Amino acid sequence: MKFLSSYAKEMKIAARGFYFYIEIFFAVIILIILLVAVKEESVSKTNEFIYYDMSPAAKEYLINKDIEKGTTKKIESTEFKLKPVTFSVMNVETKEIMNYDYDQTILNLDTYEEYERDTGKLAMTFYATQNEEDTIRLSFAERKIGAAIVMNDIGEMSYRYYNQGYETGKLINLLYVFHNESPEALRGAYDSQNVTKLNQVQTLNDREIVVPIMVAFMGSLMGFFIVMAYIYLDKAEGVIRAFAVSPSPVWQYLLSKILVILSTAIVSSSIITIPVMGLQPNYLLFYLLLIISTFAFAALGLFVASFFDSISQAFGALYIIMIVMIIPSFSYLIPSFDPIWLRFFPTYPLLQGFKEIIMTKPDVPYVLTCSLAFFIGGALIFMLANHRFKKTLTM
Repeated sequence: MKFLSSYAKEMKIAARGFYFYIEIFFAVIILIILLVAVKEESVSKTNEFIYYDMSPAAKEYLINKDIEKGTTKKIESTEFKLKPVTFSVMNVETKEIMNYDYDQTILNLDTYEEYERDTGKLAMTFYATQNEEDTIRLSFAERKIGAAIVMNDIGEMSYRYYNQGYETGKLINLLYVFHNESPEALRGAYDSQNVTKLNQVQTLNDREIVVPIMVAFMGSLMGFFIVMAYIYLDKAEGVIRAFAVSPSPVWQYLLSKILVILSTAIVSSSIITIPVMGLQPNYLLFYLLLIISTFAFAALGLFVASFFDSISQAFGALYIIMIVMIIPSFSYLIPSFDPIWLRFFPTYPLLQGFKEIIMTKPDVPYVLTCSLAFFIGGALIFMLANHRFKKTLTM
């Protein structure tokens, strides 16, 4: 009963402070951003400037053929207002450098949208220029890829690309492969490959894929920060000195702080997850991992707070730990960046665990293993924090 009374007291005190509402406020803001600004399916932002170096009849034939297939659609023309500019272009094969000097001008270009054949999604927007000089200038001004499609007298086509220099080697090699033979032949070879799926592939849309990061941030990392803020607020107001002479054990005081963090974490994470994911996640696993991971990070916050007397003194350690814990989110969003050492960061399995949970068929053993690991780690850190506060509570 004393413990519940202590928790209720801490909740009343927290409800009168700023930190109690900041996490819920951020959760509402994040939800609005997810629902309004983040689309479920990404819209292609790929733009290219293309010059058809061939007769007008051949150019019209090529474009109309794609329009008839339904993969290309002509839209309203686009106007480009170009400022005077001087720049150089290097030919990567001959190493020859060409200098260009342009005056101010306005170009009105025919604009087309290209769609994926299988999904019908927008793949690219391209602008048909009147000459190659305009392609080069627009590519430089807009920082987009420019290309010239050249048709010789016997109908064979070659391609000349104007890149920005930051493109990866994989993209450059892909362009070489793609134009090594006709796209139809390349696609035919691709379609003829036998592919065996080991199991059913589950995917998340662009809005859903962000949810695990937001939940991990609002629950675990914000809990780590806010529990430290509560401790230093108590130190500043003398609450800890008063508690030092009370008969209540230290662990009860620390655990009541963590329960306040858990309460706000459950509310803020629910605000983000339920409207976006609906009934798809396994909420039993979701709240299990959320509660245990928030407990572990809040315990870490208590342990770190025991070494400092104020938030200003602890800011360096707080900042470093927060940044380190955020690093695995880059691997989560960019799967190609997945070094082995990154998997030792605690937020790496946390993100993967929340991702599994919001899938229609989660990997239950993996989530339970993560939960157990965080519980053991959190319990050990909490005992260390309890030991530290027993020694420093009167300070």
